[in-house]
Amino acid sequence: MIVYEREHDFVLTAQHEHGLVAGEMASHWKNELLADATHRDELILAAKEHDRGWIELDSSPFWNDYSQSPYSFRDFPLRPRFVFYHKGIEEVRQKNLYAGLLCSLMYTELFQKNLGANAQDDDDIRDYLEQEHERQLDWEKQLGGDAEALKQRLQSDVEIMLFCDQLSLFLCMEEPGTPAARYDFFAEGLSCTFDACSRQPIQAEWLSNEKVGLSFFPFDEDFTIVLPYKSVPKASIRKFGMQQAYRRAEWKERRVVITELN
Repeated sequence: MIVYEREHDFVLTAQHEHGLVAGEMASHWKNELLADATHRDELILAAKEHDRGWIELDSSPFWNDYSQSPYSFRDFPLRPRFVFYHKGIEEVRQKNLYAGLLCSLMYTELFQKNLGANAQDDDDIRDYLEQEHERQLDWEKQLGGDAEALKQRLQSDVEIMLFCDQLSLFLCMEEPGTPAARYDFFAEGLSCTFDACSRQPIQAEWLSNEKVGLSFFPFDEDFTIVLPYKSVPKASIRKFGMQQAYRRAEWKERRVVITELN
């Protein structure tokens, strides 16, 4: 779950909904910026489904007694999370081997960077990385072909997935219109960069409550995304508990145009 707090409620976006938005972004990626356009559909599938492991977890959000807020992807315990990541990746692999491999690589890329951030989590992360690396080697062998060319294509596609993931997170981690400097993750721009922009950080900026501009625009045209979310009143949580309050809350939609910064 992706969560931010307002005075009287919490705004919750389900991870899979955020993932579907990332997939919509990937579908607009410029062909000339793809390592191999023949794998475009598999890349879009992977970007769209990369967070499907969260579907069951997010259907009944958990309350964090320590922070007095709903658990989010930032603080949800790792061990159960890894079980559902494994399940979600396997479900994508059953749809398409290349897409499943991309999802696995995306997660190991993210958690490799997290090693050392919290010594208590390191053993769990190492175990997860070891298991996924074994699966990745097996799936690469099944795909066959030129091993080096495959690795280069995979790395390029994972970078695109990570960028779409970050941009989608940018849209739902704070209230629309929030200055980027107030974001924990994106104060200095999106960290996923490309050779086409000289590996410089890419700035994302709210131009209005319904439009976000990018300093480097890798998409083929401006487009609108629709992001479902729920605002769950704190009073409802106190009265009914987290899970019932979430179920009672109505779905809402956030519509955002993605464009280029002038």
